[in-house]
Amino acid sequence: MKYLSSPALAALAIALPILTAHAQDSRSGAALPPDALFARVSPSVWVVQASDAQGKVLATGSAVATGAGTAVTSCQLLAKAGSVTLKRDNVSYGAALALPDVERDLCQLRIANLPAAVAEVAPANALQVGMPLYVIGAPRGRELTLGIGMLGGIRRNAAGELEALQLTAAAESGLGGAGVFDAQGRLVGLLPASAAGTAVANLAMPASWIAQLPERGKRAIERLASLPATASGNSGTAATVASQATAMAGRPSVIEYQLHDRLTNTYRKVVYRIDPSTDEQISFNNGGWVEKPSGEVVSVTSAIAGEFDSVMPPGGWTKENLKEEAAWRARYSSTLGGSRSNMDLNATVMEDTALTVGGREFKVVRIEYRGYTQRFPNAGSVFGNQYGRYVANVWFSPELRRVVRFEAETRGGAGSVAFQVRETLELVSIR
Repeated sequence: MKYLSSPALAALAIALPILTAHAQDSRSGAALPPDALFARVSPSVWVVQASDAQGKVLATGSAVATGAGTAVTSCQLLAKAGSVTLKRDNVSYGAALALPDVERDLCQLRIANLPAAVAEVAPANALQVGMPLYVIGAPRGRELTLGIGMLGGIRRNAAGELEALQLTAAAESGLGGAGVFDAQGRLVGLLPASAAGTAVANLAMPASWIAQLPERGKRAIERLASLPATASGNSGTAATVASQATAMAGRPSVIEYQLHDRLTNTYRKVVYRIDPSTDEQISFNNGGWVEKPSGEVVSVTSAIAGEFDSVMPPGGWTKENLKEEAAWRARYSSTLGGSRSNMDLNATVMEDTALTVGGREFKVVRIEYRGYTQRFPNAGSVFGNQYGRYVANVWFSPELRRVVRFEAETRGGAGSVAFQVRETLELVSIR
């Protein structure tokens, strides 16, 4: 791993006098000199870049790695984002929203194979007014900087719970998501993305909230997933993060695949956009695709994803409660795409594996289809039918309740009615 060198310490992110290590309580361990603290802690801090669906950068800030493949940042940075990337030096990793807590402006990202040091979180009882604080972040997405300040106050609610940490001076513009560390290099807080130029510019989110993210984030996803799509149609960060959260919970706004025709080596984007939905069904592309919240396909009337759509078995390419070595037979007819296909397939559940989607790794189940297809030149044909062997592999994510990869191959017939298919469909993003 490459370590970033500290910028000149004179360019501080928080303009306050340097406090000596003697201000620390001796019981909390030895204080580090600023340069040593920066060298130890900075590998856990990354640049966050949020972009829209077209790749335009919407916001930049910072994130702090707090666990294996996870990092936390300000939810404000994710507003309207179609994709999120963590960067440093010449290395970047795709990230996906995992646990949102919009109420506290604290969101956890999931990043597959993130090779980052993990920041140690300081216990809440280690906070003392007057203790020196060190802010490490990337203002406006540039190189990491170090700022030195002091804890000016600890805000609590009527129940005695932490509400915010008050700094003695405002942070530099663009430091949303930056980590606030104590003199031992432990994370004590994060700066909100709205820190610059607002009435709460000198406040930080307590790092002790991170331990509550699994419970609060899961509860938020479940609550948002239970709402109809129009119920969260308000604007702002809460609505955007809600959209990302509900996408992970089974009610996405947009599902994007990439279709690769391996015969011509051409690629095509396949997009499913959600329609106004009910609790019973989820509809995409003006009813072209309708499914249940469980992921079971109700109907497909528009074949935009090649073989995946046009010869899909009734109910979809998967079954409920998939177990290894489970098997079933699928005999059916499909008339999508202007032609008719009769399918006689045997499906077998194979091994569990993992695939990466949008920078996040998911456990998937592979299903193997083997059999035959009978194809007619058009839906009303009686003669001219052609036969061919059919091979398909389906990778299904139980967590997403969606197929994340589909491969199909078949050929048959002769002359003008011969057919050949070699296609791969891969899930690109859910948002």
